[in-house]
Amino acid sequence: LKGVSEEARELVAQLVVAPFPDEVKRPVSGKTNPCDDFYEFSCGTWTEENRHKIPKYKSSVGLAWNQASHRIRDAMEKLFETDTGPVGTYYKSCMDLAHVNEQGAEPLKPWLAVVDGITDREGLVRAVAVFNKNNLDNLFSWYVGRDPTQDDTRAFFLTQGSVTLPDKAYYTEDSAEMREHRATLEERVGHLFKLIGRDKPEEEAKLVMKLETAIADALDERVVARGDHGTVVTWEEVGQKTPEWMWKEWLEELAACSDAPDGGASMCPEGGHPAVLQAGKEGGKPLLMENVAFFQKLDKILKEHSLDSIKALMRWKVVHSAGPSLSEEFLDSLVQLQKDIYGIQQKSPRPRKCYYSTLETTAWPAAKLYADQVFHRPNVGAAGAMLEEIRTQFSAALKEEEWMAESDRAAAETKLREMFFQVGVPTDKDGKEDWPEQTTALDGLLGHELYPNEMVGSRLSIQMSLRDLTQKPNRRKWGGSTPTAVNAFYGATNNGLWIPAGILQSPFFDIKNEEARNYGCIGAVLGHEMSHGFDDNGRQYNAKGELQDWWSPATVKGFKQGSTCIANLFDTYSIKGRHVQGKLTLGEDIADSGGIKFAYQAFEASGKRTDADRRLFFTAFAQTWCSVQKTKNAVAEMLSDVHAPNKFRVLGALSQFQPFADAFKCPTGSPMSPKDKCSLW
Repeated sequence: LKGVSEEARELVAQLVVAPFPDEVKRPVSGKTNPCDDFYEFSCGTWTEENRHKIPKYKSSVGLAWNQASHRIRDAMEKLFETDTGPVGTYYKSCMDLAHVNEQGAEPLKPWLAVVDGITDREGLVRAVAVFNKNNLDNLFSWYVGRDPTQDDTRAFFLTQGSVTLPDKAYYTEDSAEMREHRATLEERVGHLFKLIGRDKPEEEAKLVMKLETAIADALDERVVARGDHGTVVTWEEVGQKTPEWMWKEWLEELAACSDAPDGGASMCPEGGHPAVLQAGKEGGKPLLMENVAFFQKLDKILKEHSLDSIKALMRWKVVHSAGPSLSEEFLDSLVQLQKDIYGIQQKSPRPRKCYYSTLETTAWPAAKLYADQVFHRPNVGAAGAMLEEIRTQFSAALKEEEWMAESDRAAAETKLREMFFQVGVPTDKDGKEDWPEQTTALDGLLGHELYPNEMVGSRLSIQMSLRDLTQKPNRRKWGGSTPTAVNAFYGATNNGLWIPAGILQSPFFDIKNEEARNYGCIGAVLGHEMSHGFDDNGRQYNAKGELQDWWSPATVKGFKQGSTCIANLFDTYSIKGRHVQGKLTLGEDIADSGGIKFAYQAFEASGKRTDADRRLFFTAFAQTWCSVQKTKNAVAEMLSDVHAPNKFRVLGALSQFQPFADAFKCPTGSPMSPKDKCSLW
């Protein structure tokens, strides 16, 4: 399309997309040469129409993802309004805004009283553990997960803490942009402290900022943290790294049953969790520490910051966490913080806010409602068949990878063959529906008070996590996702792939759509998740999901050559002067590369294809990622997200894939078909 007038270019573009369904034609821009920028070609018209239509209560809008999410919400809100179980109870408690406003800061009082009651270091340690049992972490964090080296064992993990702003750069970077963010956060902390009646809110806000800055500075860089699988330690070694913390007392309180500060159901089993006390000891479950350097720095933080400073931070954690479930004055104050960080201008409409809050707190009961009353179940079989087609193509590619040693190819094929799929809803190994106990665990436990309801849900998740330490891992467990998610997931320690019911709908997948659309949308998503099993992180786990050095040095060298090329490519992309961190996004970029290749090969192998079919396939893939977002949100994601910005995911994947260049007749040397391409799979 180079060398022709704009009118002629648009005419040619119209001819190119003429065979496409109207839904795919509409977003396309004829002003852009597809060989120059395929994202703008595929999404340009939609982008121009929606660039200034982002709702004031959102930071971004996505063409495909928002369509699917809105369709679920439209159906589910009606069910929420009439449900008589925990879903309906929670939703109604949220929608009763008059009562929530009347309560004001009252729901916070029992939690703030815990902080006020701290008078010494031991009291601090035990209070932190009380908050941990209610899913409120301070200073550091912890979790129960699979032992990465033993597929039949769980372990207790210690991990670094978190901060309010999206990334440590917001605290440590000396730029006008970041100084403004820090000033806004300090001002909002002070304002919210006024709302809870603190005598010296501005002084306490300064204490919070100073301590959060120290914690942020101590955090591992995201690239380092992403590759940290945990180090086996004993409690003696933990104590040597952070001697200022009373680990024995903290663990005792965490393992013990105690009344919830707000008087709600504790859900702690009689006798507590003695297995937690044995973790890291002979005969007990393994104890692993992630972010070892952080815990060494935490000791210095504990020495240099006063008890009052830590208590101020704990109050902030309570208020910031609870704020979305409190009265409008709290919501309005938090919106000002979100405006500064993400560009959000106003609080979400109440029904929307309550829908998503309900979906979070009563996730599994809501998922069962969706599966039983909304989900189109015939899509499960079709998606499962597509997965098998993509696995066949992946397997064929493994047989021919020249950079892999023969024995490593065989082991990789075994891993791919043993990778299990869960499509739509939870099932056991025989394909029978197998809903987790969380589906009914909240029955009868919720009432009319919104924030107490939220905390019941939080305690349930923590108590189940503590109990799970003694349970043999279930590889098929969904973890933090449910069937309502518009997403898909791969678990490296499970060697399993989950395709929730929420994504098995138009525009991602519809049995009425052209096959090219289905393969380009959901097919590429499925291939992406499958490829995660062999990305820079997934490749370190064997067929059973165990961390193992199972590739030969020669194979690792070949992999790194290909993956380094991909990381270097993404390093060249930037927004507002900030570059993508190719090493941070590498796993997702590798998965995009594999996903598009194996979905395309499955598409070609499943029927006779025309050039128009191929162009529709690639356009459907690109339109999966059409999106617009506020500039502040783009910066936050650039610094904190393991995914590259959507535009670069399209450009990075397709510019390195020769069949794309062939389909659109892109000459070698054009932006979408460089002479030297990255090749891994």
